[in-house]
Amino acid sequence: MGDNYEKIWQLTTPYLKQGVMKDFVFHTQNVVKAMGMLLEGEGGDERILMPAAILHDVGFSKVDVMLQTTTMENKREGQRQHLIFCKDIIQEILGKVGYNQKDIDRIIGIVEVHQFHKPEEKEKQMLIDADNLSDVMPGAMQADAISYKNTPENVFEIRTKNTYYSKTAQEIFKREMIERKKELNI
Repeated sequence: MGDNYEKIWQLTTPYLKQGVMKDFVFHTQNVVKAMGMLLEGEGGDERILMPAAILHDVGFSKVDVMLQTTTMENKREGQRQHLIFCKDIIQEILGKVGYNQKDIDRIIGIVEVHQFHKPEEKEKQMLIDADNLSDVMPGAMQADAISYKNTPENVFEIRTKNTYYSKTAQEIFKREMIERKKELNI
């Protein structure tokens, strides 16, 4: 990670640690890794997309614990709320590292639609792809199984339904799922 991204990461980590639905630090590390692979394959503005990947789940730090840990209906509401709460946190963090308001607004615009939307813009699609790819990275299924009180095998089955916008993401998904299948002896 570049120096500026490292500063963003350092400022973001305390927020990620406050989320309780899952291990958001581990998850975000995987989103950043996936975004790097997508940028290599698809191109894009790294200066915008890497901060979006790092910051995409900071809003969970402000979501009530009950909306992160109880029923699926509550968790859905928590997911909606994190998209709202992220805006002020992103504004604060990116302001501290010297981003201009136009770029901050662009990053917020990408982050606030990474769930429950089907955007047409490539940048927004790339964050959704990176977020979904994080679910199939090494260790992610085991971590999600713990967080969601499930088995890695069931999580694997759920992840087979993930969909992707870009050809690069589809290729990464296929490759990673072959590896997870081997790891899980499925």
